[in-house]
Amino acid sequence: MRGPPHAAAVLLVVASAAALCLGGRAEELEASPEFNYPAVFNFGDSNSDTGGRVAAGFESIAPPYGSTFFGSPSGRFCDGRLIIDFLMDAMDMPFLNAYLDSVGAPNLRAGVNFAQAGCSITPATATSVSPFSFGLQIKQFFAFKDKVTKLLSKGDTYRRYIPQSDYFSQGLYTFDIGQNDLAGEFYWKTEDQVAASIPTILLEFETGLKKLYEQGARKFWIHNTGPLGCLPQNVAFFGKDRSQLDELRCVAKHNRVARLFNLQLHALCTKLRGEFAGASITYVDIYTIKYSLIANYSRYGFENPIQACCGYGGPPLNYDSRVPCGQTASLNGNLVTAKGCKDSTEFVNWDGIHYTEAANFHIASQILTGRYSDPPFVDKMPFLIKPKF
Repeated sequence: MRGPPHAAAVLLVVASAAALCLGGRAEELEASPEFNYPAVFNFGDSNSDTGGRVAAGFESIAPPYGSTFFGSPSGRFCDGRLIIDFLMDAMDMPFLNAYLDSVGAPNLRAGVNFAQAGCSITPATATSVSPFSFGLQIKQFFAFKDKVTKLLSKGDTYRRYIPQSDYFSQGLYTFDIGQNDLAGEFYWKTEDQVAASIPTILLEFETGLKKLYEQGARKFWIHNTGPLGCLPQNVAFFGKDRSQLDELRCVAKHNRVARLFNLQLHALCTKLRGEFAGASITYVDIYTIKYSLIANYSRYGFENPIQACCGYGGPPLNYDSRVPCGQTASLNGNLVTAKGCKDSTEFVNWDGIHYTEAANFHIASQILTGRYSDPPFVDKMPFLIKPKF
């Protein structure tokens, strides 16, 4: 049994600082103010949603969500912290507040999170899980920036709570989105049809990035999408035919499309580096990190690579879409509850769709090695998250 990771105060300049590698060596980065980002502006889905969907009133989250770190539900679809939380901690910055969460006098000086669980890159439709598509998140950012600019013009009253005007050009813009554009389409489209939609999805993403660039954004940090076929939700629905599974018991077609999406996303990042003068664009290979974790789970101290920690049904998946994590439902005339496991640090997957805090900690640690980014970090990256148990 492993103790839950507690992200320590880490040497400044880690994750995104080194990620935007401009050619300096590690010892130079530590002293360079150029890598001390004043703010982070995040766009995404449930992989980085720190409370947006709950604040919007679309959904409530019950225990055991949040139990590992926060002690109660925190608006995150996880038992504790997300990758973005660990990366913020690594930069010695506070966790990002959700844009729509006004409760508790949130301090937005170090940035804001526009991510919404269930959202997609492409515009939402009447059947979408969330109306807050990437384009709408961009609009929210512009509204936020405009409001901040007006407040700053009124004097010093609000300066301690909101970003300064130059934070928008000096800050880091992070993105973790696209999973829902792919995964949701498999329920009514063939693999070839989902694959054919990728250029349209990425055109929408490119449009959003260009709007941000035109408004002064210069530092972009972009996660690719993970191995969708390894999520218990997809294995339960699409993996009934064992011939559709790969050697890790993941749904092969989902992972093939995810890799194709990532290939084209990588090409887009390369193209935009040539078009965005003065900008830094870092592409992070989340897929490889997550797939390696699932394939080599025991090496990293985990015991269950695909089975959900919080769910119903027991092994091998412990997932039933009729009984979401933390909820009670009637099945065949009996009330059943999807409960959390005894030790979430033994599990990679939390609720059938999202990763546990322990897995997120591992993923963030791998990101910080610099080996999974393009451009890569410095040749030797001495900065690591140092957990306290």
